[in-house]
This record gives sequence, C-alpha cells and structure tokens, in this order.
Amino acid sequence: MSSTDVMVLMVAAVAVVVAWLSVLRARVELRSHRAAYPHTAEDLVAARRDSVARSHAVVSGKVREHLVPLLPEFAGRFDGRDARFLGSPVDFVVFDGLDAGSVERVVFVEVKTGLSALSSRERQVRDAVERGRVEWQVLRLPAAGPAPLPDPSSGGLPSREATSPVQPASLPPGADPPEPTSRRSTTSARPGRRGWRGG
Repeated sequence: MSSTDVMVLMVAAVAVVVAWLSVLRARVELRSHRAAYPHTAEDLVAARRDSVARSHAVVSGKVREHLVPLLPEFAGRFDGRDARFLGSPVDFVVFDGLDAGSVERVVFVEVKTGLSALSSRERQVRDAVERGRVEWQVLRLPAAGPAPLPDPSSGGLPSREATSPVQPASLPPGADPPEPTSRRSTTSARPGRRGWRGG
C-alpha cells in the first residue's frame, strides 16, 4: 500500500467518524428539542380540533339551556312564562302559577342531558332546598342621593361625610317606607339589556 492509499483511508476514516458524530449530535439535539417541545404539528392540529369541538359543545349547551322552557319536556311540567333563567348554580327558578296570578310553589330546576350528574354546588343547593333551608328576605337600600365628590385632600377618594348613607325621613311607628317611583320616561325608548325600556 502506498502512502497515498493510507492517506486516503485515514481521510475516509476521519470523514466517517465526523459523520457519525454529526448524526449522534443531531439525535441528542432532537431529543433535547422534543423534551422542551413535546408536541408535534399534528398534535397542535388535533388540539385545535378538540378545542373547537369542546367550545361548540359548551356554546350549544348554553343556547339549549335558554331554550328549555320552549321544549315539551319543560312545558309538560311548567308554564315557560313562569321560569326565570339563572344559569348558575341552578339553571332556572320557576314561580309556578305566576303568570296565572297565583304562585303555588317556587321550584329550582337544573337541566341535565343524558347521564350527566349534578355538580358539587348543584348538590349543595338541592340539599338546602330539600332540608327547608330556604328564606324570604327584603333588603332595603338607602334612597339614592347625589354621588359623592372626590376629596382632593384624601388622594381623590370621597370624604367620609360624603359617603355616609342618606337618612330617610322619619316614619310613623309600624309604617313601611314608600315604594320607589319609576324613573322611566314614556316619551323616548331605546333598546336595553332586557328589551325596550324608557331612557
């Protein structure tokens, strides 16, 4: 063997070792990359499809909940005009007989499809109702007065005097305070959150 042949073999051997080290380095980098970024492009596509499907299911479920009073399953038990949608922790409160002018009972209704179970909060509400831990309370708020003006000396916060509640005029003993008057205007109307109301 001539020295040129030896030289060529040595260069070829070095080239093989360098190529092998390059492949080994690429594999290590790929493992490192997969450890840092474990998801592939296909995983991302599948995750997006799953997200859209779940979102669609949630939105369609919410829409169906609002339409329940129109369904025969609901109409067979209650007058849909007596139902008020809450959404959470229960779906509806039905004031049975309200539209007819005589409320016979108040019913909490949770809408479920298939074999879905009550959530923890829904079970708590059910248990409280079944045990009779239901009350009626009237919350009286002070009459609305002018909004307090900011006090520059206190960093822009309203002064203590300005935030004290407005004291109602004295009433005879045992008398209920008068009902608040409506501020609705009959001269103009504009769309609001719950249909048309005076503006």
